[in-house]
Amino acid sequence: MGTDPPYLGDRRSQLERFREYLDEPGVPHNVLVTGLRGVGKTVLLNRYSDDAEATDWLIVDREWSEADTEPATFAQLILADLLHLARRLSLSERVKAAAGGLGKAALDLLGGLSVSYEGVDIGYQRGERRAAPRRLDDDLRQALSRVGELCATSDYAGCILRYDEFHVVEEKKGWLTLSALLAAVAAVQQRGLPILLILCGLPPILENLARSKSYTERMFTLEHLGNLRPPEDRAALSDPARALGRDYEEAAVAAVLRDTAGYPYFIQFYGDALWRGAPGDTITLADYHRLRPDIQSVLDRSFFESRYLRTTARERTVLHAIARHQGEEASVREIQERTGLPNNVLQPTLWYLVRKGLVYRPTRGKVAFTAPLFGAYLRRRGDDAD
Repeated sequence: MGTDPPYLGDRRSQLERFREYLDEPGVPHNVLVTGLRGVGKTVLLNRYSDDAEATDWLIVDREWSEADTEPATFAQLILADLLHLARRLSLSERVKAAAGGLGKAALDLLGGLSVSYEGVDIGYQRGERRAAPRRLDDDLRQALSRVGELCATSDYAGCILRYDEFHVVEEKKGWLTLSALLAAVAAVQQRGLPILLILCGLPPILENLARSKSYTERMFTLEHLGNLRPPEDRAALSDPARALGRDYEEAAVAAVLRDTAGYPYFIQFYGDALWRGAPGDTITLADYHRLRPDIQSVLDRSFFESRYLRTTARERTVLHAIARHQGEEASVREIQERTGLPNNVLQPTLWYLVRKGLVYRPTRGKVAFTAPLFGAYLRRRGDDAD
């Protein structure tokens, strides 16, 4: 996942907006990229990075995991990223020439803060009483301010924090983590410092951000990626082949688009398999029918199976209940009726499935798969649990 495709379809507007933001380093801009698995989120992030580096922005990127979300670890990682930026900025000729030792002062501050978060408690929310804990919101604001000041003095246009798989990060009760980062970014941007935050993740990221800070909707430009629309879906399949001297029979294109529902990863997967398996200059409907069973089998094993095998027997029962009747989503009431699970058992099961990144709640009372066509895979699989 995240491999750059030969054709980036239907993403021009997102790239154009981002390029406008790069031209305005002192104006507050942040980007939130979300969508299901396989819609090209990481690919878009890579294009963002290419454009940013081409216009002298400095980037630090990180892919987050569950292990990174513990409060002390979260603090250490954010501060490590800021320290990395400060080190790069301190090498700028303009920073070296500045009076007052700006670079050294920033490095000393960030280095000290990073060490101070090794195994200590982090700030608390209202109602929690702890003995003099560290306040991550205060420390991040101070650290990010130093980085922003260095950047404004440097040869760089601005600094970008680029965080992928960020849906795993959510505010834990009694701890300031996600809200501390958002507050720090908002504070330095209000001062006109050239800092830009890019967050990317599955749809639960929206709810996590909204719970942590009420102003996040105003803080970010939301880029919600979905399947490719016509004619971009066709172009994503046929244009790479045409560029290399081959073509598709129209009926074969239509069949692939039915199977893939226009999702970029699946189009790329089918296209690669058909390219390798079809013998002639024109990929035909007969080629599609001959290769389709193997394509779906490999896709099931490589994309869907690993997700399914991370679940318990009860979780699998719930997943199959969602997929029943040709569905990719279902209401909680429908799941309860199909499984017979009482609400006090079903709700924790759904919570664990959300935590595992397998489902999300698109609207109140609804549950949907985070991987496109996961329901179709489950119906092909045919068993509720094993």
